Amino acid sequence: WLASELAAWKMQVEVAGDISQGRKAIAGNRPDVVLLDLCFPESLGNGFELLEELKTTQPPVPVVVFTAQESFAERVRVARLGGRGFLQKPVAPQKVMDAIAKALQQSGPPQAKLLIVDDDPQILDQLRTVLEPWGFQLTLLNDPQQFWETIEQCTPDLLILDVEMPQFSGIDLCQVVRNDPRWGELPVLFLSAVQDAETLQQVFMAGADDYVQKPIRDPELLARVLNRIERSQLRLKMIAQKNQMLSDK
Repeated sequence: WLASELAAWKMQVEVAGDISQGRKAIAGNRPDVVLLDLCFPESLGNGFELLEELKTTQPPVPVVVFTAQESFAERVRVARLGGRGFLQKPVAPQKVMDAIAKALQQSGPPQAKLLIVDDDPQILDQLRTVLEPWGFQLTLLNDPQQFWETIEQCTPDLLILDVEMPQFSGIDLCQVVRNDPRWGELPVLFLSAVQDAETLQQVFMAGADDYVQKPIRDPELLARVLNRIERSQLRLKMIAQKNQMLSDK
């Protein structure tokens, strides 16, 4: 009945009767969200196994658990494995829809343009591999002398800079950005193998918002990028709401 209800909401639904079928369905056509039961009496696997597997996909597939079980320990286990919701059967279709909508909202990567400046092609390749699957629009630049022309063309939502580069350092570029009213609020994240206190002070004095140490750990980089973009977009949304309130007076 639930599949019919969801289809009535114009959702494309695929039903799997056990864990094995679920794995095949997900591998064949990556879903936007998975509604997962924890218990399959006649199956060799249980829902926790699939939940743990889905947590490791990049980007992770959001999962809402939908089960007759009621145990606080299982709720905690679902949360630890990255579950986006926990619904106990029986539940009204509207509550299922609300949980799915919330999971999609929480898991969807923000739409954003990133400008990355680093003179090391291997670093640029690494960042492309990490960030591109999340749907970011990337502009990669290995020549800092072309920075100003590039930033005006791509109008990024986040700027990632290496500290040490030939001709112009990342600190130089950050200071130039902060001196221009158009880019004064642009989030800036630095990358560097340098760890001394003086360099860190220079980076943040120049206007950096965050700093990631090389060699880059992919999960840390991704978390910091997502955090900076979400904060920036929230701030812009609040400013827009405030301006709307002022204009309505």
